[in-house]
Amino acid sequence: MRLNGTAVGANASIIGNACCRTKGLWSRLRLNSLIPLALGACVLLPATSSALQTKELSMQDNKGQYQPYTPGMKLPDGVFPPMPGYTHKELLAAAHARTEDFLKAKNIEPGLIRETLIALDTHLVNAFEKEGVEYQIATWYQKPYDSPDLRKRSIDNMAEQFGALALEAAAESLDGSQLLLQGKAFYGDFMSESGDAVSDLILTLNKH
Repeated sequence: MRLNGTAVGANASIIGNACCRTKGLWSRLRLNSLIPLALGACVLLPATSSALQTKELSMQDNKGQYQPYTPGMKLPDGVFPPMPGYTHKELLAAAHARTEDFLKAKNIEPGLIRETLIALDTHLVNAFEKEGVEYQIATWYQKPYDSPDLRKRSIDNMAEQFGALALEAAAESLDGSQLLLQGKAFYGDFMSESGDAVSDLILTLNKH
């Protein structure tokens, strides 16, 4: 799956409008992705799906702090702990590595690469934690399904949804960066590196 970051990119002179377009893209993808996921849950768990979805989307304590999983931690009913290989750490590593390779291929100055990757990592972690991505992946994947096709549909939807989330986070991470002077095509490709990396990793669940 490839997310078209270039289509929502913009050069430095119109960066404000570009950010608005990435948010619009994310909103459309997010809505389209969540509908099938929710429908799948309703088919399997009609009495509890709404409550489960609300809990899965908010793994925060009463102070609004994200709750990383620890062994023995009590989770809301129906929510699975993060799966090895699909935690925030691994999603971040995938996006980080692909973006680093991209920046090196573009001959960006090493100091600027480090600065850019720090900003990217920060935005990605914040975005992942806000949505409880690692819990969502584990839960939607491990829920019982009536057929393999329904599980595949959930995986494909997650790849699209969370790939778009990473794409938006990458776009926001460039706010104020001199890399914006590289132009529209660079901006779009930069966003797509994170979106595609996260999407591709989630899609490997289809091989399990």
